[in-house]
Amino acid sequence: MFRPRIIPVLLIQNQALVKSKQFKKHRYIGDPINAVRIFNDLKADEIVLLDIDATKEKRTIPIDFVSVLSEETNMPFSVGGGIRSIEQVQAILASGAEKVIIGGYAIENPDFIKLVSDYFGSSTIVVCIDVKNNLFKNTRVFSHNGKRSSK
Repeated sequence: MFRPRIIPVLLIQNQALVKSKQFKKHRYIGDPINAVRIFNDLKADEIVLLDIDATKEKRTIPIDFVSVLSEETNMPFSVGGGIRSIEQVQAILASGAEKVIIGGYAIENPDFIKLVSDYFGSSTIVVCIDVKNNLFKNTRVFSHNGKRSSK
């Protein structure tokens, strides 16, 4: 019997849970730890947390935040935000995440995906691609929280 998997995606900005509309108008909607607890109770299959400002601010998702998440989650979880090196991937995995999500850097340096997939295993690496229409209604790939267009 087919059972769809439930995988909520939570957007994190300044370690707060936010909602956006087309990558704009971010609105605070709560504490991400409380959201994780709710999804624990609802028996979600997996959870994804993305630090949406990390790439733009040239930093990675805070490792202490990932550690706190690992203590609270009863399910596998993936995190992303500003990841650009093997050392950052290692630190995130060591903090309890099952997978890392690479977005903007995958566009800048596609060879990095092969490198980290070979190093950590392909089931550990996820690529996140943001797609939206530009002014001329052409579908484009975007990075840096929907600000930078790419071919």
